[in-house]
Amino acid sequence: MTIFFLQTLVDISDNGQLNKAFPFKTKNEELVHDKHTLQIAKNQQHNFNTLIQSIQIRSNIGWDQPPMSTNIITANTKFGNAYEGKHKSWAFVFHTEQPDVYADGKNPAGLLEQDLDCIPIINFCKETATFPKNAFLTQDDNTRNTYVLKVDDTQHITSQRDTIKELLESYIDKEEDK
Repeated sequence: MTIFFLQTLVDISDNGQLNKAFPFKTKNEELVHDKHTLQIAKNQQHNFNTLIQSIQIRSNIGWDQPPMSTNIITANTKFGNAYEGKHKSWAFVFHTEQPDVYADGKNPAGLLEQDLDCIPIINFCKETATFPKNAFLTQDDNTRNTYVLKVDDTQHITSQRDTIKELLESYIDKEEDK
């Protein structure tokens, strides 16, 4: 099993079932109390569904936890230079059975990043960054809003906050217990 770590400035919250009477909480414990908050939750879910479908062009994937949001300082990441300061980001850990399905010879996730580049998104959900295109951007060092890393049991992602490290560690621990 090969584990991948995706981080994006695009709101990819997995809200689950949204056909409920107001007020209700989403799968992520966000309160939906009117048409406006419902539309935001739907747009977040559309972005998540788009991401999953795009990732699965080359391989079926599995995941144990929904994307997790956190605030980061973008200078410590692979995000583009256009995004300065503190921004909200979403981290998503997933796995595939095929070890090199996304490898392009130079980058173990290079083909996936190529596949994701310019895939349309719905913005103005709960992002704090503004993008030059309403899309996942993975190829331009200046405007990159999404990147993917292949993770193995010994790899440390030093540029990430402790909460994201904990997410990866708990995911790896679950796999070792199987």
